[in-house]
Amino acid sequence: MMKKTKIVSFLMTLIFFLPLSATTVNAAAAPKAKNLTSISNSVNHAEPDTPIVFSHRGSPYNNPDHSFSGYNQAIKDGSQYIEQDVWLSKDNKLYVSHDDNLKKSTGHNVTISTSNSSQIDKVKLHNGEKIHQLKDVFNRYGKKVHYIIETKKNAGDNTDTEKALIKELKKYGMTNNIIFQDQSLPGIKEVHNSFKNIPTLWLLDSVTERQYSEQIENAPRYIKFISIKLDQWTPKLIKLAHKNGFKTNAWILNTYNDNYDALNTLKVDSVFTNNTKETIKLINRWK
Repeated sequence: MMKKTKIVSFLMTLIFFLPLSATTVNAAAAPKAKNLTSISNSVNHAEPDTPIVFSHRGSPYNNPDHSFSGYNQAIKDGSQYIEQDVWLSKDNKLYVSHDDNLKKSTGHNVTISTSNSSQIDKVKLHNGEKIHQLKDVFNRYGKKVHYIIETKKNAGDNTDTEKALIKELKKYGMTNNIIFQDQSLPGIKEVHNSFKNIPTLWLLDSVTERQYSEQIENAPRYIKFISIKLDQWTPKLIKLAHKNGFKTNAWILNTYNDNYDALNTLKVDSVFTNNTKETIKLINRWK
């Protein structure tokens, strides 16, 4: 009996002095966005003086893309919106990753769309966190923050990813605190048909101002945001988007000049930024 007591005591001591694992860190309480406003309120008031700031992939300068540590930092830096890029695995699980192939983020040549969750769950981000499923993000942050979610898919894919997202949003009751983004109009339509209240953002990808103008003119009027790469926006396109009832979005802000061009020159209504703290600081300075 004495030996057993000593063994238990030794094990407890060992556990106490072991370094915290990534799993232990992940289990810590998630931060809550400060002064969180409703989606409808923030979208309605999105304008150059009060633009919405979307934290692009979390905090990519100092954390792996789409990691809890990156999301935590973005929220602490003042974000109300953290971004998720979601891919559908072979066994129909929604994983959060910018790229389909995980070589860049994990060092392992694993492709989400052609792999089962049992394979994906074996690889880790460079900080030791796993590749999170969307449900992991919802379970961790709940309604403490808002989400801007993009469905990612390879060329020729159908709307299976959007359909899986719709099921996930219903299951976790997340229909009132997300903005949905997509390059695909069929994907946007799929989500809009299920949730009329979810604001949508259309990511445009053209070459000339004329092509962008045609897309804006022909965009479904239920879309809330027209999103174009920062260096492809022009004052003419900004005016055209507003004339047709759309909010504007620019991506991706990296430098002081990017922030100045987006917020002071073009005067867009929302931005994706890689540095949430800096962008919010400059918005407050330039008001």
